[in-house]
Amino acid sequence: MAENRAESFDAEFNEIMPFLSILKNNDKERLFRQEVLPNHRVLVSKLCAVVIVSLPVFMLTDNMIVKPGMWEGFLIGQRLMQIAVALIFLFLIPKVKTPSSYDTLLFSTLFVFFVTLELGAITFDNDYILYVFFDIIVMISLYASGILSLKLSFILCLYHSVVTILIILLVKNLSLHGHIILILTYGFSNGAGILLAISHHRGVRQEFLLKSSLRDSSFQLKNLAYRDSLTNALNRRAFQEHFSDFKRMVDRIKNDDDNLYLIAADIDYFKSINDSFGHDVGDRVLVAFTKLLESQIRPQDNVYRFGGEEFTILFLGCSRDIVINRVERIISMLNESCLNVEELDRPVTCSFGITSVDVSDTVDAVCIRADKALYKAKNNGRNQFIFQSVEQ
Repeated sequence: MAENRAESFDAEFNEIMPFLSILKNNDKERLFRQEVLPNHRVLVSKLCAVVIVSLPVFMLTDNMIVKPGMWEGFLIGQRLMQIAVALIFLFLIPKVKTPSSYDTLLFSTLFVFFVTLELGAITFDNDYILYVFFDIIVMISLYASGILSLKLSFILCLYHSVVTILIILLVKNLSLHGHIILILTYGFSNGAGILLAISHHRGVRQEFLLKSSLRDSSFQLKNLAYRDSLTNALNRRAFQEHFSDFKRMVDRIKNDDDNLYLIAADIDYFKSINDSFGHDVGDRVLVAFTKLLESQIRPQDNVYRFGGEEFTILFLGCSRDIVINRVERIISMLNESCLNVEELDRPVTCSFGITSVDVSDTVDAVCIRADKALYKAKNNGRNQFIFQSVEQ
């Protein structure tokens, strides 16, 4: 079993495209992006807040590295523009609901931020090469954080690297050695950033696939635990859990005309069906009977198989007339057919016991009351229902 599960995980992980680090299945990729969107919004909001706080600190030291006469004008405007862009981003990011809108907003914000960085570089003195490492940190952080897709991160960082190198090559008075070091440094930093990004994007998608697989397995196990293997109807364990939830829902409705009703149902003479036609036919009768019950209830109601030919139905938030009308319709349909089971030569009938659920009722108390009504229906000749009120 463990080996099969490991092989299943490996197969899931092979769904990740190796270089783009996205899921090959577009629907899964969209689901992944939508699932991580809230976390990404929080992360970029924090990063943006850090930028807003840290930029004024940089402004205090900018006059140490800019050309004479440039500090009072252009560079202050550039820093203020970066702060304004960050503030606008913080205002807009809570309104973003889809990954595509998030990508558009974040990419645009980062692009404007990088353009202002590049324009500011023109004002710096020739020793700007010392601040190349600051840009390297920015790019590696952008690559590795995963706040953008690998493709968009690569486009943005490649653009910034190329433009910055051109600015320094064309505007700054550096030696050949300085130019070579600069180009190699940017090249290696981008390469390292890409490797980090691939590793990060693959890792988070592998984690997503693993969690998805575990959720699916958990759902399947729970479905097996709460479903009858033959009819696929909910079982007694599911009834125990749902009953309390339904009671609380009815209490919140607070409508005298609406209530919770429990119906005990038992197929008449089912043993004779097994004895006369065999257990295979009996099983087909149970499956067909379950489908009939489920077709005649509302979406909010549930059918449970307690065992053998015994079934229970919970009607949520409805009137007594509706419940009785549904049961009468089921009885009529049973009398008019053989449940489409060819071997049967007579209709399959059923007896029903109906009772409302009181606020003070326990599971056992209401089941006993419904069973009493069912036994009365059996003793009265079967193929009918008896309603038992709480007071009786």
